Amino acid sequence: MEPDKDFNLTVGLRIREIRETYHMTQAEFSERCNLSESFLAAVEGGRKGITSKTLYKICTEMNVSADYFIRGKNNGFEVDTLVEIINSLDKRSREGALRMLREFADVVYQLQTKDRKEK
Repeated sequence: MEPDKDFNLTVGLRIREIRETYHMTQAEFSERCNLSESFLAAVEGGRKGITSKTLYKICTEMNVSADYFIRGKNNGFEVDTLVEIINSLDKRSREGALRMLREFADVVYQLQTKDRKEK
């Protein structure tokens, strides 16, 4: 594979990982990030690359560092702290904590969306 294709595939797989972490379909993720569903599918499959503008949209909407998509690292202090706390829990508690965090993130997203529409 060519280097650009490898990079596109790597970024696409990381985008898919984020989408699946939030249990979102491609349609839901596309709508949230203001992308076409066919474009998202092509990016996730490594057939298309993304621009810095598209990367910014995804990072902003999903609250993920661009560093993660490019280098595979997400070194924010808050993220590391959350990971440490969650990893210290037993499996059942960890699953519950992740479920609560996902629900919290959904509520925050809904409130932010409502605020944007009111402006």
